[in-house]
Amino acid sequence: MTRPDISAVKNYLGVTSASDEAIESALAAETAAQAVVCRIPAAPEDYPDDLAEALCRRVARNLALRKIPLAVLLGDAESGSTILPGRDPEVRRYEAPHRRLVVG
Repeated sequence: MTRPDISAVKNYLGVTSASDEAIESALAAETAAQAVVCRIPAAPEDYPDDLAEALCRRVARNLALRKIPLAVLLGDAESGSTILPGRDPEVRRYEAPHRRLVVG
């Protein structure tokens, strides 16, 4: 597989209200964020399927959280506690074999 471009991400997202500019911005930000924590192949055509899936999920999460400016969600009940969303467990699972090991 190759590194996802905007058309691949739009296909992954399906019907969305996000503009192409917002998707491109999120894709650029999440590509950079993924490169900081993962070993990324130099050639785009060598991009593994699991990293591509993780990148698409990162972009979807980025776009979804833009609608929640403080990134705070309410719990199940109307007056439940607030929950600050953490990292996506599926993204962690997909990226785990490619994570950079930081020593020291």
